This record gives sequence, C-alpha cells and structure tokens, in this order.
Amino acid sequence: MMKLDTTLYRKYACAILNKHIPSQIFNSHDFWIMAQGDASFPLLWSFLSPEQQNKARFLLQHPMSEQVFAADALRMKNATVRVLRAFNDAKIPIICMRGLAVSEKLYPKSYLRPHTDIDILFEEKYTLKAKQIVGNTLQYRPLDAYPMLFKQGDIPLDLHIEPIGAERIVSWKNLTPLSTSDFFKYAKKGKLGGEDAVLVHERVMLPYLCFHALKHSFERLVWLYDIALLSQQVTKDNTWDDVLAGIREYRLEKPCFYALSYVSKHMQGTVPIHILDQINPNMGFMERRLFKRFMNHEIIPYLAERLFSRMIPNFKQRFEFWRETIYPRYEVRQQIAGGGCVKCNFIRTRLKQIARAIWAFVKETIFPVRT
Repeated sequence: MMKLDTTLYRKYACAILNKHIPSQIFNSHDFWIMAQGDASFPLLWSFLSPEQQNKARFLLQHPMSEQVFAADALRMKNATVRVLRAFNDAKIPIICMRGLAVSEKLYPKSYLRPHTDIDILFEEKYTLKAKQIVGNTLQYRPLDAYPMLFKQGDIPLDLHIEPIGAERIVSWKNLTPLSTSDFFKYAKKGKLGGEDAVLVHERVMLPYLCFHALKHSFERLVWLYDIALLSQQVTKDNTWDDVLAGIREYRLEKPCFYALSYVSKHMQGTVPIHILDQINPNMGFMERRLFKRFMNHEIIPYLAERLFSRMIPNFKQRFEFWRETIYPRYEVRQQIAGGGCVKCNFIRTRLKQIARAIWAFVKETIFPVRT
C-alpha cells in the first residue's frame, strides 16, 4: 500500500475533481482515510465509475454507498429544518451560515457535501430568546465553556451574533468590517429543506466563505470546493461586479485571492482573470513563497495567523492581534485547555504550538528546500 502525505492527497483529489482519475488512489488506503477526514469522501467517490468504486472498495474500513451518504445527509437536513421551523414560528430571522445552505444550494446532490453541525446567525437583540428556543423548544443542551454552543445527541448547534468569530478573538474586528447586518442587508427569502429561510447574496457569501476557509488555514479541501461551485454560480448569474464590490467593501482581497486562485487553477472554478488581477495583494518575498506552497497543495501551519497579521492596517492593532492570539481571554483559554486545569493545560498546549511554529519558521528560512 502506498503512503501519502496531505500534499499528495490534495493533488490526487484535485485530479479526480477534474475527472482525471489517478491510478494511485486504487493502491492507497491513506487516500480514502484522508478523504473521510476532509469531508470530501462522498464528492470524490461520486466521480468514480461503478467499476472504479468496486476496485477501491476493498481499501475502505466500512462499506460506503450513495445510500449511506444520503442517510447521513437526511439526518442533518431534518435537524436543520427543525431549527429553521422553531425560529420561524418565533418570528426570529436566522441565516444558515454554511451547512444546508451550501450543500442544498450549490451541490448537484446535497449528500455530496457532508456537514456535522449547524451554524446559525441572528441579530444580537434576539440572543436571550434564541437560547430559550434552543434549550426549551428544541431541547439542545448547553456545553460548558461554550456559552453559544449547544448539542443534541451528536449534533452541535452553534449560535452566532457576528459572522467572523470576533466574539472569541476581539482583534479580528480589525481584519474586516463584515458584520451580521451585511448578511441580512444582502439577502432574499427562499427555502432550505422545504422550510422558509433567509438566503445570503453571493456578494456577501463568497467573501465570507473565503474568509472562513482561511480562518482554518484552508485545512479542508471541501471548503475550497464550496468556493469553486459558488464561483460557477456567480459566473452563471453574471454577478462578478457585485462580488468584487463586496470583496473590496469588506477588505477581504487577500483571502479571496488565495481561495479564488486555487479553485481557478485546480477545481474548475470560473473566476475571470480581471477579478484576480484587481484583488491581487502586494506580497513580500516570504508571502510569495507561502502563496506558491499553497498553490502547490500544501497545508501550511498557522497560515491564517500569518496572513491575518498582514491584513491588519497598523502596528498597534497588529500587536493586539498577536497578543490576543497567543494569550486570549479566559473563556477562550478554557476552550483551548479542553478541560482539567485551565492554566496548566492551556500553557502546555501553547508551548507545543509555539515550538511547532518556530520549527516551521526555521525550515522555511534556513532550509528553503521546497519548490
């Protein structure tokens, strides 16, 4: 059996998405394990012919089929519809930030885009009532240390009053002016799972998905494929001018340039060259190397923090960003600690992360062997 690293996995996965099936995937148990962890398994599997699926099936730990994917998707769809219905009954407008809003509106079959949690966005004035609905009506229980995260069985429900995560890392507000009001301002009425829903306009949705993917250092290939499909929808709707206006208004040129460049090259994203030219950020020597590695399918440690710091406009705000990133407020330290002694576990985790970051920096500056 062939061993794979994440870079090679991404190279093969993108080849599949371009309908060029590499023979190596039929001799690699690691490829399919990575695909499951990446939430890309149903999508990649759908590109194989029945004969190719039979050839790869012996590499799998558990039987996989369209029926299995559809059953998992139906469970999440029903859970999301229950949430939408409860909030509709209470006359509280909410937005599904990803999940069903992505799988049902962008993918040819919604089960090709698995999701394991529900993220909803609403105005801050509804916070107390929203928690009452989630706890009393929907019977989700709150989780310790996460005041806006609830769970029922194995399904988490994450409540958001702002879209970028600045309730956890306050200095992120300096990254972009994108706010909850923008989501509702550029929205229209529609349906999700047959239930009334508020759907976000591409002007906001595409920059947001690019930001979200970068926030997690582009660790999952499926987040980039979401953007590829949305870019195709933008081209079909002829709304690139609106999207470009949104990218500029929210100052998200950098995450959008990275994501749109990748999907344009590797995932059949339909991004006009003039759009990429207009959002191309100024890059120094180090960032050009980072971008090249990213475009060569590499998952780069701490890419989010490194690019975010370059997006912040002045030194004072940049200093506050790094201070809060390294040593956030107690609630976030408690979440990072993951239980037990908050102080001990947090410091132990941070020391490991700092050591990993230093080693990554040393390899990049002293041993520049990557192509």
